[in-house]
Amino acid sequence: MGWIARLRSTLSGSKVDDTLDEEVRFHLDERTEEFVRRGMTLDEAQREARRRFGSIALATEHGRDADTVRWLADVGQDLRYGLRALRKNPGFAAVAIVTLALGIGANTAIFTLFNALLLESLPVRDPHRLVLFKTSPGEGTMTGSLPKGRWELFSIESWEFLRAQPLPFESLTAVRSGEGTVSVRLPGSAGAAGQAQRAQAHLVSGNYFAVMGVDAALGRTLTMDDDRPNASPVAVVSDGFWRQRLGGKPAAVGAVAVLNGTAFTIVGVTPREFFGERVRRPPDFWVPLVFQPQIELRPSLLMRTDAFWLSLVGRLRDTSERAQAQTATTAALRQFLTHKAGDKLNDERRREIQDARVELVDGAGGVSLVRQLYSQPLHMLMAVVGMVLVIACANVGGLLLSRSAARQDEIAVRVALGASRARLVRQLLTESLLLAGLGACCGLLIVRGMIDALLKLIVSPTTPVHATLSAPILAVTVVITVLAGLLFGLVPALSAGRSDLQTAIKAGGGGAGGARRRALGVSEPLVVCQIAVSLTLLVGANLFARSLLNLERRPLGFDQDQVLLMRLNPRLAGYTEATVAGVYRSIYDRVSTLPGVRSATLARYSPLSGGSSVSSANVEGYALKPGERVEFETIQVGPAYPETLGMRLVEGRSLDLRDTMGAANVAMVNEAFVRHFFPDGRGVRRRFGFHNDTSGIEIVGVLKDAQFHDAREEIKPIVFMPMLQEASQFALECELEIRTAGDPASVSNEVRQAVAEIDRNLPISDTRTLRAQVAGTFDSQRLAAKLVSFFGVLALLLASVGLYGVLAHAVQRRTREIGVRMALGAQRADVVWMILRDTLVLLLIGLATGVPLESMRQRTTNASRRQQQRQDSADADESGG
Repeated sequence: MGWIARLRSTLSGSKVDDTLDEEVRFHLDERTEEFVRRGMTLDEAQREARRRFGSIALATEHGRDADTVRWLADVGQDLRYGLRALRKNPGFAAVAIVTLALGIGANTAIFTLFNALLLESLPVRDPHRLVLFKTSPGEGTMTGSLPKGRWELFSIESWEFLRAQPLPFESLTAVRSGEGTVSVRLPGSAGAAGQAQRAQAHLVSGNYFAVMGVDAALGRTLTMDDDRPNASPVAVVSDGFWRQRLGGKPAAVGAVAVLNGTAFTIVGVTPREFFGERVRRPPDFWVPLVFQPQIELRPSLLMRTDAFWLSLVGRLRDTSERAQAQTATTAALRQFLTHKAGDKLNDERRREIQDARVELVDGAGGVSLVRQLYSQPLHMLMAVVGMVLVIACANVGGLLLSRSAARQDEIAVRVALGASRARLVRQLLTESLLLAGLGACCGLLIVRGMIDALLKLIVSPTTPVHATLSAPILAVTVVITVLAGLLFGLVPALSAGRSDLQTAIKAGGGGAGGARRRALGVSEPLVVCQIAVSLTLLVGANLFARSLLNLERRPLGFDQDQVLLMRLNPRLAGYTEATVAGVYRSIYDRVSTLPGVRSATLARYSPLSGGSSVSSANVEGYALKPGERVEFETIQVGPAYPETLGMRLVEGRSLDLRDTMGAANVAMVNEAFVRHFFPDGRGVRRRFGFHNDTSGIEIVGVLKDAQFHDAREEIKPIVFMPMLQEASQFALECELEIRTAGDPASVSNEVRQAVAEIDRNLPISDTRTLRAQVAGTFDSQRLAAKLVSFFGVLALLLASVGLYGVLAHAVQRRTREIGVRMALGAQRADVVWMILRDTLVLLLIGLATGVPLESMRQRTTNASRRQQQRQDSADADESGG
């Protein structure tokens, strides 16, 4: 019989058995009739026919082997038997399936999230060939001196030089480090005729879409001809903007959108799934770099050789490797710097050029703030849920061991009837895999809800992250299920496979001690394992939560309560560096007098907002160390700044309304500035200056140190410059900060109305409280602490269920022993203590095992943290502090 026919017979199941039974009856009837014709009676003929035919069961088995795929038939038989066994023990089946569902479901959910946030590639052509020159999601511009060490930001001049070199790239594109908010008018668009709206625009070079590997869904993408001087203003819009603001009409291609007063022709629409090189909400417009002044409403950066504002993305050639491209690009960068130095090339400059380098990283996943924030927590959660799965497997394994002890008689009889050890092990492993499969199916029912809940906690609804149960995820779930089934089923199966009839008979009449050892002894290591791992998880979660709590309670140097923050955008209202100071003064005077407002100020950005501005400078009287370059953070602030932020002035005065245009140039500094530059501890009346100036600005006040960035980092020197004295482009970036007498939200509408009375065209956005902003910096750690604690409690619950199940079955197996003891005079308390003693022994062993494990984990974590801190310090020193 061919394989296809045998497979068809195997799948037909009972039909094969019916056919074989008919064939056996036919042969027996033929023989019986033959013997009757020879003169035998009917009974004699039937007996002789059966004797001559031989074993009916053996003949049936041989026939089944010939007509079917035997191993497949055995698997089906084992599955049917396993299902019947589970139906006979619904309590055991329910506990085991729920336990496995929690373990497998948690692993599937976390891995799905892990894949979506950390492993998912950009929706572009051949994403594995993309490389990034910058991994951090930070944005901004660096001006002044050249970068030192690793280059992450580039000028137009340096990008064009690299693009012209024979490097192992198909092409090299440049993008603005950050997006810009623009005022957009869409004449003729539905519901928006002539009305200005806000949108996000991303400046990119003309070859951006070609390098990214994206074609237009409608129209065309940008080209290098669009990115040349005197080119007509054109833009590509995102699919979302096209659908929501342009009505999703094909006629939108060719329409004109007025961005910040400049008319741009829309030439194309991107595919729906494309969001750019950054994993976040796609910008509304992609605009050529040549239109940077029109989009940002600031002086042109196109011809500045000291402005580093571009991030680079490269597409490798098919035959090129990332390491090869990194070496070649670093050599080209050093060549550029050598050529740029010209006759000023001295020994110090040669050392700086030799230290200059690029570090290329895999660009398949793009740049993601979410990935940076949640990479470590997700790796940790993967380990935690893996431990939970181990506990679940140990739990079910213990239950199976206890159950196998109750099935000794059945197994022994099957051995006596001729079943091989391999056949028994296969049967029991099939039951284990069946349990794992049912647990996985139930686990998948809760995975979707877990994923949705986690995504809501981690990313905003507009972030293009989609965690779905794809084929690879389901394949991983299948692997986890099989491994789990083998993990908890192998030991019980091998243990049961060693049984025999003689052992079972002896066990049936054995003493009480033997029953105890059979019922409990084989499960003890699994119970101890569960207790030890649960302890490790719970203690680790507790320490993690305490560390986070201590970090949140650490004094930050400012009072975050009752402070309202609002972002102002004077650029979009048409203000320039020369005119913005007047509106700032009016806003300050008006808002400061509102009911419920205790004080108000202006600032370029607030603490822990993610903003940062570092400038090169010189400090009068400070002797530079070899290779040192003076850099510190500069923040433009308004009057009453210390009072509004709750920062303490330790020396001198704060900036006030005296410090305006035409007045002497002054500044406040923090204590870290004084410690670093003035060993005598006196900062007031000292002077410093930016770039080549050493004495243009006088320090009039010193503020107590406050943390403006990561609360775990050392506070660095900060200079606070008067906002009303600022005449550069930085004056057009402002935040209104208000300290209120009560709930900050209660004065929000009054503040908006007051600003509108001064200039109704001045946009206000991003309204929030300072406390919420500070709390948001700990979101990733807080989420990780909650999840680790949740899974730690889940692990403890599973361990408790496992311990209860094993001990309950042990008590059941020792019923005869307990009856004998009580018949001989044992009291109830004696019996209870006998059982509790076994439980306490297991708990103590588990605790004794778990404490060293947790200590080892803590030492490993601390060593890794110290190593990371040393690396961060080395990187900071290498980049000039």
